[in-house]
Amino acid sequence: MKKLLLILISILPAVAFCQSLKEFKAPNGKTYHIGDTIKVGMGSMPEGNFKYVQVTPPPFFPPRPNGNNFSARKDFALSTAVIRKIKMASQMSGSDKVMFTVKAGGIGTYDIWIVEAIAACEVTPCSGTTPGAVSHTSVADEILKLKKLLDSGAITKAEYDAQKKKLLDE
Repeated sequence: MKKLLLILISILPAVAFCQSLKEFKAPNGKTYHIGDTIKVGMGSMPEGNFKYVQVTPPPFFPPRPNGNNFSARKDFALSTAVIRKIKMASQMSGSDKVMFTVKAGGIGTYDIWIVEAIAACEVTPCSGTTPGAVSHTSVADEILKLKKLLDSGAITKAEYDAQKKKLLDE
């Protein structure tokens, strides 16, 4: 009982600094609302995993011994997800960060640090692209990224073929 109380007390300050939003105007020019579908790009980590998209840990999940390793895996790339929550979280540094909690099929949810994810092209359209415009160059760039991941051994030939098919079917 004491542990549960201690955990609740330690979580309360973090919850107190979160503000729910109904919409968010992102740096890519798009305004996101709860219920909108968001398009996931490619992971920005060298092995293809995501840096700013994380699997939401279950409540009271014990910390992992090797640190916070909840990053979404590379197989989450080029998928879509529905926005469930938009939160403004105040950081201890005094800055505010916007986080989307999204659902992408299955039972799990993901947290996306949206401004950082857009800058890293983990969410599309990226900051450098026009919202709603999909050019053949961006598809070609994504295929080149996939090819580099395949050549480095970060993804298998089957994963490469599946992701390439998704890109070409758009």
